[in-house]
Amino acid sequence: MKNYVVDASVILKWVVGNERESDYEKAMDILETWTGGDIELSAPILWQYEAGNFLGRSLQGEAMDKMNLLLNLNIRNVPLTNDMVNRCFSWMRQKKVTFYDASYLAAAFEINGTLITADEKFTDEMGKTNRICLLKNLDPGY
Repeated sequence: MKNYVVDASVILKWVVGNERESDYEKAMDILETWTGGDIELSAPILWQYEAGNFLGRSLQGEAMDKMNLLLNLNIRNVPLTNDMVNRCFSWMRQKKVTFYDASYLAAAFEINGTLITADEKFTDEMGKTNRICLLKNLDPGY
């Protein structure tokens, strides 16, 4: 079974809806494929804080319900390891990215998977690697 890490930019599309989010259909396809048992989805626990921050700021009246929906998905959490920390610090120095963003990619390395993200700026900063797939470029049958 293929392992994927999803970041908050993908996870939030599941509850924000297509009228506000580009590539909504591709994000929903990931969710449906995962709930069908065809792929494994993971993320560092950071996703919960990033999603909560966005929902609390942008969708105050719906934030609690939407956050509960996401938490009830039980996305597998990837705990931070020394190897992940080392990767993050290295990428921070070399690529000038944040520890937050780097943690998702480090999680993908940790589980021998691929990060799926809608964050084009981050993928550009990281350069060519087979461990990142930009959501808008996701091929059917990934």
